[in-house]
This record gives sequence, structure tokens and C-alpha cells, in this order.
Amino acid sequence: MLIRGKWFGAMVLVLASSALTYAQTWRQVGPPGGDVISLGSDSHNSQKLYLGTSDGHVFTSNDEGGHWQLLSRIGTGHDDVVTHILVDSRDSNRLFASTWTLYSGGGGVYESNDTGRTWHLIGLGKETVRALAQAPTNPNTLVAGTLTGVYRSKDAGKSWERISPTSNEDLRNFDSVAFDPHDENIIYAGTYHLPWKTADGGKNWTSIKAGMIDDSDVMSIIVDPSNPSNVHATACSGIYHSVDSGLNWKRYGGIPFVYRRTQMIRQDPANADTLYAATTNGLWKTTNEGAEWKRLTPVDWVVNAVIIDPKHPQKVIIGTQREGVQISEDAGATFTASNNGFHHQHILDIAMDREHPERTLVVLSYDTNAFLATKDGGATWTTLGPGLRRAELLHVFATPSGWWASVNKGGLEKYEEAQGKWVKTGLLESEVASSRPRASRTRNSETSRPLPYQVDDLAFSGNEWFAATSGGLLISHDKGAAWKPAGKESFLRQPAQSLEASRDSSQIWAVSGRSLLYSADAGAHWEARPITFAAAGNLRLYDVDDANLFIATNMGLYVSHDAGRNWNREEIRDLQFQSVAGTGKALIVALQRQGLLESTDSGKTWNRLSDPLADGYFPVLQTQRNGAVIAASATEGILAIAPGARSAESGDGSGLLPSNDAQKPR
Repeated sequence: MLIRGKWFGAMVLVLASSALTYAQTWRQVGPPGGDVISLGSDSHNSQKLYLGTSDGHVFTSNDEGGHWQLLSRIGTGHDDVVTHILVDSRDSNRLFASTWTLYSGGGGVYESNDTGRTWHLIGLGKETVRALAQAPTNPNTLVAGTLTGVYRSKDAGKSWERISPTSNEDLRNFDSVAFDPHDENIIYAGTYHLPWKTADGGKNWTSIKAGMIDDSDVMSIIVDPSNPSNVHATACSGIYHSVDSGLNWKRYGGIPFVYRRTQMIRQDPANADTLYAATTNGLWKTTNEGAEWKRLTPVDWVVNAVIIDPKHPQKVIIGTQREGVQISEDAGATFTASNNGFHHQHILDIAMDREHPERTLVVLSYDTNAFLATKDGGATWTTLGPGLRRAELLHVFATPSGWWASVNKGGLEKYEEAQGKWVKTGLLESEVASSRPRASRTRNSETSRPLPYQVDDLAFSGNEWFAATSGGLLISHDKGAAWKPAGKESFLRQPAQSLEASRDSSQIWAVSGRSLLYSADAGAHWEARPITFAAAGNLRLYDVDDANLFIATNMGLYVSHDAGRNWNREEIRDLQFQSVAGTGKALIVALQRQGLLESTDSGKTWNRLSDPLADGYFPVLQTQRNGAVIAASATEGILAIAPGARSAESGDGSGLLPSNDAQKPR
């Protein structure tokens, strides 16, 4: 995922200007939902559910999905895809989970003995574990499917052995495993290329592909608990049924071919003829063993997980991509979003109004309906209209006149509320036109043209707007309608990448190459000051409180207390910095790799924020005028943190971030 710009991600932190510490109490603001990879349930308590994500996070619910709470993170990185969460059938405190990693390679099987609060690796480290099952007849027996083979543990995960042969090229790339409910030695396993079965605990394996379309990726297998001969399998080519323990398969009709990439199938615990199929095009249901199928959800929902309440089969809980958790109380006839506490959207970009932080725009990592906006601090979200594709986007900005965006091919677009769509805006005045008195200028094809430059940043100072672009530093006197070079000096014509304006709008700073551009009179006059540490790379400028100016780099964090004339490196060595924000003595910095650091003494000492949410990747922090700080998170949505201690200078810090009920548009 490419991460660029000053407006990326979404998390809100609130801090008092001289707070002694920060509380680790986070309040989620939105947008709700996100990607659910797996769901697990406690067989002893149907109210207890677990949820796994694509970055190792584990959430829990104590009211069968009504509310969610982040518990922990599995793995040492931030790319562990939690493929399965199993609750030990003997002990509800013990959980097992399987993972594979997106980028770092491998995965493993993990165990928790405290209901998911902490996890430790118990086997198959560095293995891409795509499937995990516990034997109904012997809970000490676990089986895992990986890209290299099938592995079994007979001692609840303490030790593992490979039970599939190494010499058979077809017995690899496993995507699913299942036990016979009456015999732990009978194991079904699906690969990227058809299914297999062993009846003797892995000593011998038999290909069971009769009736399946060749080269089918078998994504899931289920065995009827009351009739082990009744087996179902789902694949990229459709849904298959066997009445003879997998010896022969018949593909179900009823689901159009385009929707046949079925990721999971679940059987109604009270009625074996009722099946639910989770596909990449919605949830489907049959009540007559596959003779007829009906789609229950919108066609664009990608359904990854399904849970059916064994005591109340009318309750169906699904985990989706983007839409989060959806719950039906009427056997799938209707679904209601249930994402209270689960805000896990993948956010590519964000813009938040400095003056009115209740107004926020986020860009999600989807090709459709990617732009979401809130005017009430996250209480409600609205999808913005057409005119701008996510693939075209460079950055989004909150300007004094609404939402603006820069595009990767150059130029700007503005969201027109009245029209409900994005429209191109911004003209570049010619040198001739820009030299005329402002009152006598006319704009036409001879004197101006659409802005051709990539816009990396925008800043606002009173009536003047500034743009850091690939064509240099630009200024606009008419709220972005027309742009021209900010001055005649040659250093203003060099590509600029970062901008800041002081709180009183008098001072402007810009990073351009190896220079810091500075104006003390709102852009009327400029000077260029060399940046001696420019070789550190990836320079991003941050005006924390006008008294302290920071530049975050690949090789350190630098601070200036005199408007950028002199710079000192902060005493945090050997770290790559992404962004910085804060007020007074209280500072927060984001590291380029992961995590947040805090200082309560103006940077003399630093501590890592130790919270499951704070160890993620935060490419940008931004200080709001009300004291709030926005921390960029690629996956966690918008959250809030309150000051953890009373401040001698500023009281208890309450009220810095209004509650959702108080955050009304101004």
C-alpha cells in the first residue's frame, strides 16, 4: 500500500498542552466496519465471539456481536492474516489461531490461555497456515493445512509432525482441512488443486476429485456432524456435495456461474437441508439441499465468515470485506450492521478541517464508494458522489471552501456539494496575465490553462492559498480558482513537497529540495534557507505550535525554535520518523515503521505508547487548533484518546475533543 502526503490515515488523540502522561483509553469514532477475515465462537457460550483481521488484530464480543472490543494482536509484525480462531471445546479460556503473513513470509499456529488477551506461537512458525481444525473426538488433536503440507499435533499444539508426503507435488498448497466427526484419523484436506483424504491419520492419502471441475481451489470442507457421509466442499468453481464421504461429488446448480467463487459453507445446526454459502458476491442460502439458492445480501458484499447460533439458528452472523459484521435475526431475510467497537477500515487518505475537526473526509482502499465524509464527528457518514476515481487520487485536502483533491496526473478537483460530484478546478495563470493588476485580469485560453502540476500539499493563510507542487510554490488570491508562482525568485520555481502556515497566518514555510522557504508576511516576500540535513531524505514539515517547527526525516527528527533559522536533532537516535504533533511540552511522534512515541518534557525524554492500537503504522500526525492530534492509521479508522493525568497548567484537559453528540457542524 503506497502511503503519501500529510493527510493520510485516521486516528484522533487528545492531549493537554502539558499533560503528564496519556491515558490508554481509546474511543472509536469511525468510519465503522472494515475487513473481517475470520469469526470464531465459544461452544459453551454462544454469546462469546472472536473476530480476526488481516493485520493480526483479534476482537471479541460478549453479546453475540452486539458490541466489539479490541483484545490483542497476533504475531510480531502487522501483516498476520488471522485465518481461523478456534475456542478449545474443553476450555473456553484457551484459544487457537492460524495465520499467514502478507509480506514478511510465513505465519504459524498461536495459542492463548487468557481468552485472547495474549498469544504465543506454538508451532509451524514461518509456515503459511491457511487452515486449522480441532478433532471433535479428541480435542488434543489439531490439524493444520499450509502451503507445504498437512501437519498434525496430538498434544494440543506442543509438537507438530507433517503427515502428508513430501514427494507428492499435488499434496501441497492446502486451503482447507476438516475432521470426520466420529474418527480423528479421517481427515479431509482441500488444496489449490482439488481435494484429498486420509483414513489412517495421514499414512496414506487418496485423491477424491471425482465429479469436481479440474483445478478447483477447494476453499472449505464441512462434514455433517450427524451423518459423516454427508460432505460439502466449496471451490472457485462452485459448491459440491458428496453423499459417500467424498468418493464422488456433484456440483450444485442454482447460483449463477459468475458468483461461484464460494469461500465458505455452513450447515444449519437444526436442519441439514439448509445451507449458507459465503461467496465473493454475497451470502446465498438453500433450504432444500441445494436444489434452489437465493441471494440474501447485496451482490457486492464479499462474505468471508459465517456463524450460526446453534441454539437459535435464526441468528446468522457474517463477516464481510468492507461492511464489517452483519447480523440477521430472521435466518438471513434481513441483515443489520453490527460494528459497534469494530472500526477497521483500510484508509488511504484523510482530510480533516483544522478549525472544525468534526468535519472529516476519508478515502477507503476500494474502487467504488471510496470517499466517505462526516460532518458530526463520526456519528454519521455519507458517501460522496462521482467524478473522481480512487486510482486517480494523489491527496485530499480540507480547504476553507470544502473538500479538494489533487490527482496523480496533475491538477485539482473540488467536491461540489450542490451538484453532488467532483469537478475539475484551478487554473494556472500565464506570466503575462499574472503580471497585470489583479482587477484587470481576465481568464481565457490565452491567459490561463488547467493546473498541470502535481499538488503535494496545500496551506491557507487568511485570503491566500499556497500549493506545494512539482512546478514550484504557487499562490492563489481567489480561493484556488487561479494560481501563479508565489514570487519571481528562482528558488520558488523548484519542486516543493511540504507546507505549513502559522496559526496567525503570517508565517509560511515550505520544504523545497534542500531548502526551507520562508515568508514572514503571508507570502509577500520570501527567503530560502539551506537545510543542512537534507540528505536524510523524506523531509516533512510540521508546525506544532508556532514556537516549535519540526522536520521528520528518514534519519532523525529535527526541531527549530526560531522559525527555521537553526535546527537541532532531537535525542532519539537510529529511528526513522514519519510525522510529529503536539502542544506545549507534550509531543507525539510517529515512526516510519510502526508505533508512536510520546514526550511530556518538550522532547528531552521519550516513551513508547503501549496500547494495541498505538503499535501500528501512523504515517502522519496533525495538531488541531482545539488541541486534538490526528494520528494516521492505515487500518484502525478514527479513534480518540483522552489525557491521562491532570495538568498543572491546563487543568484536566477535558473538552478538547467534543463527544459525538456535541460535534455538530458549524
